[in-house]
Amino acid sequence: MFVSLHLPRGVGRAFVRRGFRKTILAVLTTLAFTAIGVESVRAGEAARITLHDGLVWVVVDCGGTKLHFVVDTGAACSCVNLAAAKRLNMRLGSVLTVAGVGGRTTGYRCTRFQASVGGMRLPEEVVALDLSGPSRGCSEAIDGLIGADFFRGKVVQIDYARRVLSREAGPGGAGGTRLRFANGVICVPVAVNGGRARWTRLDTGCTDALDWYEGAICCATKGTKGAGKSLALATSAGSAPQAEVMVGITRFHAVPVKMLAREIFLGEAGLLGNVALSKYLVTIDGIGNRLLLQPPQ
Repeated sequence: MFVSLHLPRGVGRAFVRRGFRKTILAVLTTLAFTAIGVESVRAGEAARITLHDGLVWVVVDCGGTKLHFVVDTGAACSCVNLAAAKRLNMRLGSVLTVAGVGGRTTGYRCTRFQASVGGMRLPEEVVALDLSGPSRGCSEAIDGLIGADFFRGKVVQIDYARRVLSREAGPGGAGGTRLRFANGVICVPVAVNGGRARWTRLDTGCTDALDWYEGAICCATKGTKGAGKSLALATSAGSAPQAEVMVGITRFHAVPVKMLAREIFLGEAGLLGNVALSKYLVTIDGIGNRLLLQPPQ
């Protein structure tokens, strides 16, 4: 079985030395995960988040063991660092080949993962792999990732201003922008400088505002030929040119856009990251398949 993992060039000491924001990582997988149904909402399903190194961090409770995970909507599956898996005495399952920029590594399919964040259960099927490389670009170790699979079948809100990740009983507002779970991740329509809207990955694991390939031919649907099989992320030092960006019906002014020489993922135009998203109250409606971006409350 094959899993594609992207780790941008220069992650590690060079990340800190150059001092510019990059995508930490995203995981694509061809694993056939069990469909997640719509679950009932219980009171108190909320967790504090911290924002540092350009990422969204939460404390995950694994049977009394506290671990530090990154909320990464750009990852198709939730992941656990191998070091953390060892601490939890997790049983490693079948071997997966994980391909990333600069080489390949090994991951392991793990089932019956019992963990929660703010009373919200994490997926029980995860991938265990070595995250020590991207951790070197952060101020603390990444114990795992909460991926896009966590957002299916529920309404989840990321409140950057109040530092809260919460489960909502409903979308909490009208309108919004349609989203689709494509290639295992969340994609939304994005347009730059009045151009045609293209499907773009909603990526809270990306520390840029927008990484964009103008020539992308976007289909971003399940089963796209070649989706999730390769990776190429080009990120440059220095400031990025500013542009007007539309995310569905929401207009962003003067957004720094990193222009890419080619697609990162086949069928997707790029990555919409935290620099842009953190200006809003972000609601991901995994039931009605829509994204709401509202001014901070």
